[in-house]
Amino acid sequence: MRKADPRRPRPARQLIAAVLALAWLAPAAARAGENGWQRITGPPALELPRDHGAHPEVQTEWWYLTANLRDAAGHRYGVQLTFFRSGLDARPPAAGGSPLRARQAVAAHLAIADVERGAFRHAERVGRADGGFTGFSTGDLLAWLGDWQLERRPDDTLVARAVDRTAEVGIELSCRPVKPLVLQGDDGYSRKGADPDNASVYLSWTRLEVTGTLTLDGRELAVAGAGWFDHEWGSSQLGEGVAGWDWFSLRLDDGSELMVYRLRRTDGSPDPYSSGTLVRPDGSTRRLAVGEVELEPAGWWTSPATGGRYPSGWRIAVPTEKLDLTVAPLLRAAELDGRASTGVVYWEGPVEVTGSHRGEGYAELTGYAGSLQGRF
Repeated sequence: MRKADPRRPRPARQLIAAVLALAWLAPAAARAGENGWQRITGPPALELPRDHGAHPEVQTEWWYLTANLRDAAGHRYGVQLTFFRSGLDARPPAAGGSPLRARQAVAAHLAIADVERGAFRHAERVGRADGGFTGFSTGDLLAWLGDWQLERRPDDTLVARAVDRTAEVGIELSCRPVKPLVLQGDDGYSRKGADPDNASVYLSWTRLEVTGTLTLDGRELAVAGAGWFDHEWGSSQLGEGVAGWDWFSLRLDDGSELMVYRLRRTDGSPDPYSSGTLVRPDGSTRRLAVGEVELEPAGWWTSPATGGRYPSGWRIAVPTEKLDLTVAPLLRAAELDGRASTGVVYWEGPVEVTGSHRGEGYAELTGYAGSLQGRF
């Protein structure tokens, strides 16, 4: 891969970014044109490491890394780095067509929660995937946008690098899986609606050993902790009437992990295709049906910037597994406004767990500052 240009985007590049952001805002059905995108209709025949890489034959894909970290003084931080790939045109290039026509776009979000200071910083980027300044590999995990990069090494270690000088934040992290890759849903087939192709392929490393540095306001801090990584791809993920989702990735003190994915309908009720996964200390998994998971908000927070009203604190119980958890955000104000890149506003922040078990993790809440119906 050629070296990425670390400089800030020039005005022409800023114009391209604005055009791509508008394209990303279009409904999924409109962007799909004549249904040229490949659909996910059953468990995948995975080929690794190839399937850690990009799948440009489907419309939407993301690689998502979160971590709960501490510095030498014990101060806590939450980190999120996500790369999104979006197919903009599934049709073959037209003869004589412009080589500048955007066919694939990449966006990225970087967020750092400084728990002790009560500060939440985030930055975003978007660009046309051209293999130069912005791109992805189809042979293994490698996605980049300028000097932001996420890469898998041969031993499965993930290396994440991103710096934003305007927001004065940056990360350089090494993330080593300590448990096997989890195939969410039915051997990686994560169904999200009544139509069989309302689905994605969904893979996770649920417990990562994370070390590296954070940069905040010019201060470079050595940090260590634990993380979670998701890779998901598909072309028509959300079923009819789904406005968004509440998602939790929790690492518990008995060595297990809990993923809860609650699809939320426009009336606020859980969709029947909501699900979850319990990963036991030995790496074995048990899929949780929607009726096994009890999820109740314990409070609310309203964003002064967007007016989005988000749950803020939860009780999550799985009686069949003797789990009764209180999940609290470490920062209430952790809304990420991605309207200049993906067009989506969502809440994403670190959480701590008490109750029958202690632990930590992340929560993601979408559709509270605008429905995602028809977008995924």
